[in-house]
Amino acid sequence: MSSLRFRPIPPQNETDYDDYRTGSRALSLPSAAFGQTLQFITSAKLRELEKQRLAYEAHSAVLEKAASLKDQPLQRAELLLGAVRAWSGSGAVKADAVIGDSLQLSNLEIWLVQAHKNPTFSQEVINSWADILERHIRHSLVKFESARLFGNLFTEWLASGDSITAVEASPVTVLDPHIMEEVTEFIEMERKEMYEQMARLKSLVSTPPAIDTNALVAYLSSLFSDENGKTLLDDFRKGIKEFGDHLRTTQITVDDVRWTIQSILSSDLLLADKRATLRELIDNPTVLEELANVLNMRLGTLESWSWPVEGVLVDMRRHLNGKYRAYTDPEILDALFLEYIGTLWQVKFKQDFKDVFSSDLWKPSIDPATRIEKSRRQTFLGTSSGTGNIEASRKALREEFFLAGQLATSADSRPVYDENAGAGPRGNPASIKQTLLHAMTTDCYLNKTLHGAHTVVRTDLEWFGPSLPHASILAVLSFFGVTQEWIDFFTVFLRMPVRFNDDPPNTVNIRERGTPISYSLSAVCGEVILFGMDLAVNQGADGLFLYRIHDDLWFWNADSDKCCAAWKEMNTYTKLVGLTFNASKTGSACVGAVLDPRLPAGEIRWGFLVLDHSTGRFVIDQAQINEHIVELRRQLASTKSVLGWINAYNKYMAFILRNLGGRPAACFGREHADAILDTMATIQRDALLDSKDGAVEFLRSTIAARFGAHDLPQGYFYLPIGNGGLALLDPMVEILSVYKALEPLPEGRFQKQADRDAKEYQAKKEEWEARAPPSTTYYYPPSEFLSFEEYSAYRETALETWRTQHEFLMTVPTPALPAYTPAISASLTNVAQQPRGYYERWILATYSKEVLSKFGSFEMVDPSLIPVGLVQLYKASRLKWEQ
Repeated sequence: MSSLRFRPIPPQNETDYDDYRTGSRALSLPSAAFGQTLQFITSAKLRELEKQRLAYEAHSAVLEKAASLKDQPLQRAELLLGAVRAWSGSGAVKADAVIGDSLQLSNLEIWLVQAHKNPTFSQEVINSWADILERHIRHSLVKFESARLFGNLFTEWLASGDSITAVEASPVTVLDPHIMEEVTEFIEMERKEMYEQMARLKSLVSTPPAIDTNALVAYLSSLFSDENGKTLLDDFRKGIKEFGDHLRTTQITVDDVRWTIQSILSSDLLLADKRATLRELIDNPTVLEELANVLNMRLGTLESWSWPVEGVLVDMRRHLNGKYRAYTDPEILDALFLEYIGTLWQVKFKQDFKDVFSSDLWKPSIDPATRIEKSRRQTFLGTSSGTGNIEASRKALREEFFLAGQLATSADSRPVYDENAGAGPRGNPASIKQTLLHAMTTDCYLNKTLHGAHTVVRTDLEWFGPSLPHASILAVLSFFGVTQEWIDFFTVFLRMPVRFNDDPPNTVNIRERGTPISYSLSAVCGEVILFGMDLAVNQGADGLFLYRIHDDLWFWNADSDKCCAAWKEMNTYTKLVGLTFNASKTGSACVGAVLDPRLPAGEIRWGFLVLDHSTGRFVIDQAQINEHIVELRRQLASTKSVLGWINAYNKYMAFILRNLGGRPAACFGREHADAILDTMATIQRDALLDSKDGAVEFLRSTIAARFGAHDLPQGYFYLPIGNGGLALLDPMVEILSVYKALEPLPEGRFQKQADRDAKEYQAKKEEWEARAPPSTTYYYPPSEFLSFEEYSAYRETALETWRTQHEFLMTVPTPALPAYTPAISASLTNVAQQPRGYYERWILATYSKEVLSKFGSFEMVDPSLIPVGLVQLYKASRLKWEQ
């Protein structure tokens, strides 16, 4: 085990916690050589940029001479055309180029000959050509100035210490004297919270609670007590044993090593140098073959595997929400070995848990229809219970996202829990959290309409990962059929030797409790424990479903008695396994009725939203927003570079937007969208004490003061870095892109459907009565059409019209694409310039006029002058947050 020295890690990009590492390196990558190469290339490119800028500045002196030819338009046009043709440096145009989106140079040469020969040729036309040529030269000059600013901004960032990667890669040559100070060390201010949380962690992992494993096993057995349950459990255990035996004899292949590496890289398990090493190894088949051989030897001697005796250093990392998490940095071979085994166990347990969910043991949340009821549905409505109904949609959603959601469904699909993770495609942590919010809100409207009330409970397990008792984990694994040899392996894994920064030298503490974070085996341990709670709630609360994202627990129903039963069962189970609910994250509410006193006190919160029980709508908690405004203000003030400031601002605004629910689903409506827009405006005003006009004006004045650059158009700040812009985030675009698709009062959709039911019922009745008597034999005499009461009882289980309304409210609208003006379309002359998504398209459409006026195109810096390696380094860097 390589020696490590403790260094607190600050919060990171929410979409992925990228690479950082201190101390000596194991399996080191020549990153120093890479950094030196990048510095050399960047410095050379910036020097060349400055040289060309000065040359073009001299070249543009032709404009003064052209001004003196104002009364001689033909000579002026020829002079300017010659200047455009003569320039061979960056931004040089081809002989047949079109400039100003309207002037073809090869045509112009012939036209000028025509103008010489034809005495009646229009002087106004010639002047218009000269004006286009002059604008081209001026735009090129502006682009060189912009490139100079671009280079200065990046070198300021490299030298500033505003990001970890920047510190590692600096120093580089700086163009302006005031940027010359190099920052090679960043002394972090450790916060009191970190030490308090570390002290709590040390206390937890060293004090195992007393667990009555016999009582726990008896409780779990009671969940499988009927004949169906006993048979299911026997099959479950048999499958687990067979899997464990098979895994011992499995031969790990090169492809297995490759997906294992990819799985590790999708998590936060390793720090910078080891992650970089893995990225190199993944494309080296010879090394992968050697790794496969070593891992096979380890698997063959499973019983002898152990952690390094010197222990693993605990590495505290702070996230944007203020929490610290205790990460470790294992050796690469240990990480690969544990990841491979853990992922395969995840896949096995996930499939078996899904089998339980689909079995007769798992109680449905709505009583299933009898055989006669199904037949009547088929006869009168043309449907039985099928998939075209609300309850079928709920079941599919629950199985896909909320049933053992931390377990992989296949070897290449490892989920990563991160409550601060960025938004992304369906199935990523942020979108799953938002799906839960949408499901609860939509069901609230539905239950209020159909049943008059909606009860919801939300809770969280306090210090879940660090406090999981090993005795409980091993007892539950054994209950589900894990054999003793694998129980012994899990025991060694759980009893990780750890070292803390403030421990005396050579002190190693054996974990007596909890699971190490970001290991796939840890997810197995946690999900196995929590699936017991899932099943307990289902059995004890008459089919109620526990919506669960890791240890974030939600359940709701129109029947408050079911919620009370679920809460009682959860308390029983947590006491048996030795866990505790987090009181600060626990609460309940009843919309439309009085809350049952048996349910826990506290508000229903999701991110920065709180449920208003009087309306059933989530509203923004301004007190929480104000706290984060103070923190954002402090973090922005601690940055030393413009790009560092933008990076901090972007990450914080994205974090806040996600915690406001992100892009609103239809169930939130336009009122919520307006509230988010108002909140974002407030944050901009209040976070920037020096500028009440928002981020752009603050940056504009800062750049003017530091670099002497003036008259920068607003689009310059928002356009992507690839265009020479600063990529400042405009969080309002996310909301405005769907604003028109949101309704003012979405909660009224179910009531409108209820009002339509009478007409739809009458239409179906008349349709049935008009048909010939059915020849099929039924379980009842089909002499009379079903009553309206029976028809309306099928709203959640058979009526597709209700499912349509339910799915509509759950849907997040697709962002609208703003239309391009002819000027924008003409300026996007190649594929590389085409915006990659709705956000960039929106930015281009909004700020095109001033950008095109200033720069002549959307390329505000010639792409050949952009230090590509430096840009990639910036995009991949993590912020250094003040601790």
